Amino acid sequence: MDYYKEAIEHYDYFRDVQACPLSDKFNYKGWLNNFVDKYDKELASLIIDFFNYYPENMVDQMLRTSVGRAGYELSKHFSDWKHEDFKNRCYYSFIPGEDQNTSDSGYLFTRKLKNALKIPEERFIDYRDLHSFLESCKVPIPIIFVDDFVGSGQQCYRAWCINMGGFNNLTLKQISLTYNHKFIYSPLIINQKGFDLLKNYCDGLILTPAHIINEEYNLFNQNCICWKGEKKYFEDGVNLILKKSKELGIPSTDGKSVNDEMGFNKQGLAIAFEHGAPDAIPAIFYWETENWAPLINKVYSR
Repeated sequence: MDYYKEAIEHYDYFRDVQACPLSDKFNYKGWLNNFVDKYDKELASLIIDFFNYYPENMVDQMLRTSVGRAGYELSKHFSDWKHEDFKNRCYYSFIPGEDQNTSDSGYLFTRKLKNALKIPEERFIDYRDLHSFLESCKVPIPIIFVDDFVGSGQQCYRAWCINMGGFNNLTLKQISLTYNHKFIYSPLIINQKGFDLLKNYCDGLILTPAHIINEEYNLFNQNCICWKGEKKYFEDGVNLILKKSKELGIPSTDGKSVNDEMGFNKQGLAIAFEHGAPDAIPAIFYWETENWAPLINKVYSR
């Protein structure tokens, strides 16, 4: 089977029906042409065909799904819950990255709530103000955290269980137990590893993702669906990624760097959104040199 031809036809069709953007955002032909050897190009074609790119309309729909599921959970805790409460009762915030700044995907998604779900801007609360705000509330309120992707879950764990703030220097976990506020985390996609961490250690935080993905989506796992059950494809494909990464000077840090050859925490995912991509993807997808065309622009930081 000619996987290169199949991959090109696949993405050409997606571009024709406007499910895939122009080459300045998703340059599948340029990225495939980085590979010269015929067999290398075949392996790269398997990878690109496996890559999941989410355009804006799909992102908006997944956001409606994850937030909608939050409403189902909140109706269990508030006997008078109604659909209008999404706009006039809930407050919305986000889980910050390592360094809180306006490039965080959380900031992008609070803005998307306003545009796609028509949530009033006064219902948004910056994470930095959240602790004090919640301690000032006289009655329990619903809080929905939004984001596109949760990988290892470590950032959320720190934001929930470790970071302190407010008048009494409490964690959000302590605030949830003390004040009985109801917290929902509604990312679009969450890795099973992160889902398990948050379920086990973040008491009081309810998860309502649109999708949960497992090790079958990790390029460095033999059972990854990218490799079609073929051990040779898996071994040769992994070797190709690591060899090219070394040639390009991509860091090899055992998953500790956000620009690691295997992605942060060695998650090895092949996903991107129109607004950017998570640290969980191998850097070979967005690395750029004079002799290497990137598939995507990573854009935001986490």
